[in-house]
Amino acid sequence: MILTRKNAAWALLAAGALLAAAVACRALLSDARRIERILAAYPERADYPEIALEYPLDGTLFPPEIVPPTFRWEDTAPASGRWLVRIALADGEPALEALVRRPRWTPRPQDWENLKRRSRERDAQVVILGLRRGISTEVLSRAGMSFRTSRDPVGAPLFYREVVLPFVEADKNPSRIRWRFGSIDTQPPIVLEKVPVCTNCHSFNRDGTVLAMDADYALNKGAYLIAPVREEMTLTPGDLITWNDYERSGETFGLLSQISPDGRYVVSTVKDKAVFVPRPPLAFSQLFYPVAGILCVYDRQTRQFRALPGADDPNLVQSNPVWSPDGREIVFARAVAADLRETRGMGLTPLTRADCELLLKDGRPFRFDLYKIPFRDGSGGTPQPLPGASHNGRSNYFPRYSPDGRWIVFCQADSYMLLQPDSELFIIPSEGGAARRLRANTRRMNSWHSFAPNGKWLVFPSKGWSDYTQLCLTHLDENGDSTPPVLLSHLTAPDRAANIPEFVNTHPAAIRRIRAQFLQNR
Repeated sequence: MILTRKNAAWALLAAGALLAAAVACRALLSDARRIERILAAYPERADYPEIALEYPLDGTLFPPEIVPPTFRWEDTAPASGRWLVRIALADGEPALEALVRRPRWTPRPQDWENLKRRSRERDAQVVILGLRRGISTEVLSRAGMSFRTSRDPVGAPLFYREVVLPFVEADKNPSRIRWRFGSIDTQPPIVLEKVPVCTNCHSFNRDGTVLAMDADYALNKGAYLIAPVREEMTLTPGDLITWNDYERSGETFGLLSQISPDGRYVVSTVKDKAVFVPRPPLAFSQLFYPVAGILCVYDRQTRQFRALPGADDPNLVQSNPVWSPDGREIVFARAVAADLRETRGMGLTPLTRADCELLLKDGRPFRFDLYKIPFRDGSGGTPQPLPGASHNGRSNYFPRYSPDGRWIVFCQADSYMLLQPDSELFIIPSEGGAARRLRANTRRMNSWHSFAPNGKWLVFPSKGWSDYTQLCLTHLDENGDSTPPVLLSHLTAPDRAANIPEFVNTHPAAIRRIRAQFLQNR
């Protein structure tokens, strides 16, 4: 046989591959022997300093679609330089074991799929042992936790926004805002980007066939897009309405609008005024909340706007409306409107910086209560405070019904509304009742949330692990009890904050691209 250059090259490659495999095999055997010696010398009942687990938390319930998580911990034993991670189940199969040199570890995809299968509705026991640097088998610290995998899939894609921080930069250049759509088992593709105007709060109807979204157009802050969902969506001027058409009495934002479950109506705050103050911290770089406004309903069939009786008091701010699943009721946030007589920006939207400073003088709180009102095809009725989410000395906002109509999850903070560090999620029966804090709350900012169509999972943004907001999941059972948060860090670019997540009752390929052609003639 003649050894050509090509054959020689292939031979060298094959030899290199065999050598690499042999080295890897020896490393695995070496680690396996070390692990065996460590565990043989490890007295389980000894009193070790605790390793602080940062993620995941004890009792976490993962959805079956979830990608491998990154286990993270902080070891207070200064001499620790290596860690043994061991995950075992009482099923007779071998435990998964790994030696790592950093206080973090991510299972290999194939190992994680095996773990999810084995931990379906039963505990996987995790032990992390802190080891002295070098080749010592001495255990210096310990952590333990358990997790399970749920039988309930998430079963629906997410639509959410990614923004740069601080928010003033996104405001200066809204073309850097982008939108993603897809399932949680991978990073969803970007479906809308490079739009030179601000696109903001959005919602979908019950069956996921209509998208409604705030979109500034031709200097019109009240512009609003309503369009059918398609794989290739093109937003045209014909898809636009403007909340300024209500009584044609001046500029309005049209804040926090929501489309009805049947897709016929949209309800929004109009005649609104809001505090908007940029702030220096990267994590909480704006303060934004409405201080005046009434609720207005747009009928897509008649193309008419009208105030919603019972939520149209000019002496109150009525905002943040959401529909019950059957469309018969609306829950909204309400407060006494700010006294704008002393401000210098009367009649202007938004308020001037001087106006905002007067309203925030001496740290004045501004707190919202949740109220419920019948819709009755736009005839409204008498609003009633929602027990458990009103008149409690706190600010209550961002309510959402569960798909079966049994529960309402809402946010609560000491004051204000959007982007509050102390914001936490609470749950009450939909008719009101004692509020229960969700177990899923992280240590910092738990905000805008959305139920999966099957009602089993809730998505929410949090700053529990990063100044750049990340999305989290929690499972809710039939009693409204939630599980520790599942971090969806893989959904977001590391230099972007994810916000306004919405589950959509459709399949992950229902939206592949959205073109913003409504801007061409502005």
